[in-house]
Amino acid sequence: MQPSEMVMNPKQVFLSVLIFGVAGLLLFMYLQVSIEEQHAGRVEKKREQKVTSGWGPVNYLQPIPGIKHQVPPT
Repeated sequence: MQPSEMVMNPKQVFLSVLIFGVAGLLLFMYLQVSIEEQHAGRVEKKREQKVTSGWGPVNYLQPIPGIKHQVPPT
């Protein structure tokens, strides 16, 4: 067979593109989930280290219980 005789019809082209597209989408989804799981594991590990070391997150926006906050009159 000559290379010029091997011509794909539009149906074969469509199916090939569709199959490669679905395979690429599945691969992308798998990689995204695995990266998110690794990231979540690292964040959880850092939280555990902070809790065990005695240092934790501080919320600076909450008022301190012993201090009265006065609002100036308008």
